[in-house]
Amino acid sequence: MDELLASLLAAAIQFSGLPPVETLPPVQAMPYQAMLNEICADERADVPMLLAQYRQCTERHRMMTTVCDGLKVEADRHDQCTQQRGLVAAYLIEQGRIVYRNDLDLDNDTDNSFLVHEYVHALQSQYFGKQVFETCQGVMTAEKQAYAVQQKYLRSRSQLLRVGDRLRLVTCRDID
Repeated sequence: MDELLASLLAAAIQFSGLPPVETLPPVQAMPYQAMLNEICADERADVPMLLAQYRQCTERHRMMTTVCDGLKVEADRHDQCTQQRGLVAAYLIEQGRIVYRNDLDLDNDTDNSFLVHEYVHALQSQYFGKQVFETCQGVMTAEKQAYAVQQKYLRSRSQLLRVGDRLRLVTCRDID
């Protein structure tokens, strides 16, 4: 397993042009729901405070509860995060580790490409610092690079799967 992970990191370094990391980020397989709970932990921590603010707001603005809708949307982010579908792996920035679904087949180049993608985020975090992920534009730039590297890895393994195509439909307008 260590040899496979080292080769996937080497591919991320080769195809991204980013310098190597000093230490390999820990990589952990998890059941899908446990992985989502891990990824969404930051939102969970804020839920009680946001719900309390929402209740206070609705009490103050009884007739105009739409004033408080933004707080409710923020409070619901944890549930939305833990109910998403299709996520395969993630780089947890604050913890500096990669988690992935335990049903990935690590003998499969396509499945391995998702780990290559997350290794790119680990490299970006070390080279640019965590702040690169703090703005929408920074995240978009990081994702574009990670998907491009993932695509190069897939091509190098004679795989025809296209990844990251939907990213071109996402914009940062009105977010940053």
